[in-house]
Amino acid sequence: MNEKDWIKLDNAALIYPAILSRKLASMFRLTITLSEDIDNNILQEALIKIMKRFPTFNYSLKEGFFWCYLEKINKTPRIEDDVLNPMLRKDLDKKYMFRVRTFKNRIAIEYFHSLTDGTGALTFLLSLTAEYLKMKYNIKIKYSNLVLNPKDKPTEEEMSDSFLKYARKTGALEHEKKAYHMKGTKEKPNIINIITGKMNVDEVKKISKQYNASITEFITSMILYSIKQMVKTKKQIKVSVPINLRNIYKTSTLRNFSSYMNVGINGSEDYTLNEIIGSVKTQLKEMSEEKRINAKISGNVKLMKNHLIRRIPMFIKKHFMSFAEARMGDGYITTTFSNLGLVKLDAPMNKYVTDMNFILGNSRGKPGSVTAIGYGDNLYITFSRKIKESELERLFFTNLSKMGLDIEIESNR
Repeated sequence: MNEKDWIKLDNAALIYPAILSRKLASMFRLTITLSEDIDNNILQEALIKIMKRFPTFNYSLKEGFFWCYLEKINKTPRIEDDVLNPMLRKDLDKKYMFRVRTFKNRIAIEYFHSLTDGTGALTFLLSLTAEYLKMKYNIKIKYSNLVLNPKDKPTEEEMSDSFLKYARKTGALEHEKKAYHMKGTKEKPNIINIITGKMNVDEVKKISKQYNASITEFITSMILYSIKQMVKTKKQIKVSVPINLRNIYKTSTLRNFSSYMNVGINGSEDYTLNEIIGSVKTQLKEMSEEKRINAKISGNVKLMKNHLIRRIPMFIKKHFMSFAEARMGDGYITTTFSNLGLVKLDAPMNKYVTDMNFILGNSRGKPGSVTAIGYGDNLYITFSRKIKESELERLFFTNLSKMGLDIEIESNR
């Protein structure tokens, strides 16, 4: 398959260039920790080898007259040293939309969200790690849909915009009430506070099962419960839960293909944890119905195809898009909880991988986000925030500890 000189952004990616600022970028980060220190020279060779397997990663962001687009890069991405404050804004023009960084035995990749979503990012990280382990230890890799063989040819579907494929003619965006935003002392733009709680995944499953809930339902409810303990507000307290649309529609795209479900409680009412879990389960079930999900993605596609919107110059359009995102994106939610699920690696690759983590970067509106990823025996729940106060994390992990969970806390501070 021949790589094109330029390609369109996928439907979900269109919003992110509009909300770029000097201080913030919509970035997220995945890390993988190995049993031994990284050899950067071998990792650099592995990175070069897998780039042809991921054609959409060979593009940089460009601003056209009417829309932003992706332009082919004929350079080589370089391994960087890791930093204390990751995912900071940098010039994306004529540069890759991801960074590969290392520190001792950790590989970290930071992604600008116009490039891909969590599934595409995880596939890239695991494929890079597999090639590195293969080259360093001469092991045989068992390839899968998450660990791609760099010798295989990319498919058209992997590069496709699946939103366009599955959107229908009718659809509409959902309008919601403005949600409560947590207050706090803002950090400097170059600082992001990160706290990770590491716990036994089977113990979390056991507690979730006691409430007849999945891990996502349970953790989402615990976030709402902890925020409610902190604040008194008449506004709704809402958590945005991303959903991987590949679980609904059959596609192997490596670009963005996810939506979201905003679930919440009324800030003016009192709730027990049982009541919150029951409400969250009901809301997630209703919002994950295919027709409702499709109406949302079809509404987005329809909006971006609007002839009037398409004719507005980008330097004007991005101000409208930024305003709309502030009101209908971050404005609708208190925080985000993104769960990438349990990652399972085949032998012998799993013998070399000890830990994984997933972190969301700073958002313009809401002060922080929450993520989860499972690997091996452990579940990693990470809070990232741009305010000094860590009251939510303290309450959240204290509540889990009271349920009998043994939690190991790590922080970049």
